[in-house]
Formats: sequence, C-alpha cells, structure tokens
Amino acid sequence: MPTKEGGGNQQQPFDKTTGKYTENSSKQTFSFFGKEKSKLKFVEKMREKEKQEATNKGFSSVEEYKKTQEIEKQKRINEYEKEKQFKVFEKQKKENNIKQQIKEDIKNAPQHKKEQFDILQKENPMLDDYHIGVRSPKDIKYFNEVIGDKESFSWGDYTKEDAERDLKKGKITIYSSYPIKQGTFVSTSKRQAQEYAGGEGKKVYQLEIPLDKVAWLSGDEGQFADINFKK
Repeated sequence: MPTKEGGGNQQQPFDKTTGKYTENSSKQTFSFFGKEKSKLKFVEKMREKEKQEATNKGFSSVEEYKKTQEIEKQKRINEYEKEKQFKVFEKQKKENNIKQQIKEDIKNAPQHKKEQFDILQKENPMLDDYHIGVRSPKDIKYFNEVIGDKESFSWGDYTKEDAERDLKKGKITIYSSYPIKQGTFVSTSKRQAQEYAGGEGKKVYQLEIPLDKVAWLSGDEGQFADINFKK
C-alpha cells in the first residue's frame, strides 16, 4: 500500500495531482456527509412539526393540513386583491368627484379668477393634495378677502395694517425665492421669501405690482397670475 512521506500505511485518499495521500480529503468528505446529515435531521424535524400541527388542529394527515393551508392562503390573497381594487376604485371615484367639483367652481367663478386659474393650470399646476396652492378657482381670493384671514400676516414683517395701506394704494411689493413669472409662488413677507431661499444672505426677488396680478391664498402668499401679461 502506498505511503506518504515519513512512511507508514495510510487510510487517506490518494491525490493524483500531488502523488500523495491527503489528510484534508477525508476531512472534507466527513464535512460533506456531516452537512447532509444535518439537512436530513432538519427536514425530518420539520416533518414531525407539521405532523404534530396537523394532529393538534384535528387533521387526519399532513397532506390534508397542507391543502387546507393552501386554500386559506389563496383566500387571503383574494381578499388582499379585492381590497386593493376597492382602494383603486375609491381613489378614482374621489378624483372624478374633485374634477367634477372643479368644473362647477370654474363655471361659477368670476371671470378674473377663471383666467387666473387657467394661467396657473398651464404654468404651475398643483399635483398633490397636501401643499398649499391653487387647485380650483374657489381657492383664489382677492386681496380685500385675505385681510380678515386670521392665519395671515404670521411672519411679522408685513402686518394687517400694511395690508390695509396697500389696499388703499392698489399696489403691493411681493417677494419670492425664485424669479417672479407666471405661476410663481410669491409672498408679502420678505422674511418668508428669505427663508425659502435658504436663509439670510440668499438672493430674493421682488416686484411692485397691482394687487390683482396675484391669485391670493392668504395675506402672506399667493401665486403670480397676470391675466394681462403679454409675451
């Protein structure tokens, strides 16, 4: 029988590449069978667990138990799909109701607000339902309507008294963190525009305009919409 270096009969497998008997080969073989044995034990354990669960729940066989589980699983999937479809239907229904309401609002709105709304829909439409903005002509206010708004004039540098002065004057200075054009959000508060621009020292745009060139949301802000603007 062949021997490895150092002499002595060997039980290790012969490695044809090196021409020697290797100790690692037997260890690898043992490791492989050890892992396979562990897998078999695990599978057997899971089978016993399934069998016990089936017995505890009153089933005569594991197959019957599994079949019932599969039926229950499919039932849950069907319920989930039904709920998902219902949510889609409800969302579509809500969107259709909103569109219908907007049509009614457009029909009943003053001409000036209709034209401002058309501008905003074209230049900067609101695509979500959580940010402040014009989504219907009904959202647009004239400047005299926002003066009594309790949520207005909250930034401190433009007050209700300032608004009453500008209402008599018919003109107002507006500010924005962006260049002022059709659809741009603007503010009566330079402080607010500065905040949106990124803080003190950042560039802020300003413009003195007639009051009706803004679709007002409150005494603090609105969207620039000049119906007489010519490109």
